[in-house]
Amino acid sequence: MIYMSRNIIKNIFIKNYKLYFIILLIFFDFVTKLFFSNYFIEKKVNIFWDYLFLELYKNTWIAFSIDLPYLKIITIFVICLIIWYYTKYEKKKNNKIIDLSFILIISWAIWNARERLVFWEVTDFIWIKYFSVFNLADIYINIWIIIYLIIIILKKDKHWL
Repeated sequence: MIYMSRNIIKNIFIKNYKLYFIILLIFFDFVTKLFFSNYFIEKKVNIFWDYLFLELYKNTWIAFSIDLPYLKIITIFVICLIIWYYTKYEKKKNNKIIDLSFILIISWAIWNARERLVFWEVTDFIWIKYFSVFNLADIYINIWIIIYLIIIILKKDKHWL
C-alpha cells in the first residue's frame, strides 16, 4: 500500500514537473520584486562600478521604454499565443530543452502580465548604464530566446538534436 502511494505521488510529480518549475520561477521573481520594493526604496547599490547597479524602478512601458497602446490586451493575447504555440507544436516533440525554454517564457509572461494587469507597471531593479533596466523575468525571456535560437541553429546542422 505504501509502495503504491509513493509511486502515485512520484508519477504525479513527474507528470507535472513543468507546472512546478513554472510556479517556482514565478515565486522566485515575486520574492525578488517584493524584496526590492520593500528594501530598496531610494537606495542604489553598485555592483560593477557605476555600470551595473541595483535600484528600484516601476516601469509602465514594455521593453526598452516603448509605450504601447492597449498593452493589457496585447499582453493577454501574447500569453495565449505562446501557450497555444507550445501545446500545438513544441510539446509533442518531448524535447526537455525546448520544454525548459518555454517554461522560462511562460513564467516570465505570467508574472509580468499579472503585475501589468493589476498595477499598470512592472517592478524592475537591475540597471545597466546606457542600456536598460530589467528584472529576473526579463532575464528568463532572454534565456528563452538564446535556448530557442540555439536549438533552431543546431537543428539546421542536425549534429546535436
